[in-house]
Amino acid sequence: MQFSTGEWVSLLHETGKYEFLRMDAFHAIVRDEMGFERKVERKFLVKRQPMSGGVVLKDNVSQKQPSKTVETPKSIDLHADALNLDHLPPHRLLEEQLAHCKRFLNEAIQKRIPKVLIIHGVGEGVLRQSIRAMLKHKKGIRCHDANYSQKGVGSTLVEIQVNSAERL
Repeated sequence: MQFSTGEWVSLLHETGKYEFLRMDAFHAIVRDEMGFERKVERKFLVKRQPMSGGVVLKDNVSQKQPSKTVETPKSIDLHADALNLDHLPPHRLLEEQLAHCKRFLNEAIQKRIPKVLIIHGVGEGVLRQSIRAMLKHKKGIRCHDANYSQKGVGSTLVEIQVNSAERL
């Protein structure tokens, strides 16, 4: 399937829309709605199609009820292939993943973003434990499990008290 730079796409098994930026042999680089770039496998990209025909879109309903908007938190995927770090030995990989995580969290603190999602995967839990240890005693930062699946918990939701959070 062909994609054009700037075209809006979706990802299988995920919510939200992404701007297609570029493609290599096996991966695509997309930008999420919060402005973060992400590397994903090509097979997960789906073209967004405009709706037509007899469908009534919610925005066109004359008597709209006020709706609660559920904000999807900004996220970072720390999987080695998502960060293009799959060539590193395990000890260097963990260091690099934590460095990416720190930069992401410091940016969130600077931009006063109240919730972010860190995707670390299920695995053996080494990355998860390292992230939790890094955040454990930081002022203004709380974290807990997110996105439970049958395989376990593969992500951590971080809540930032924007007025008092310490940079990492």
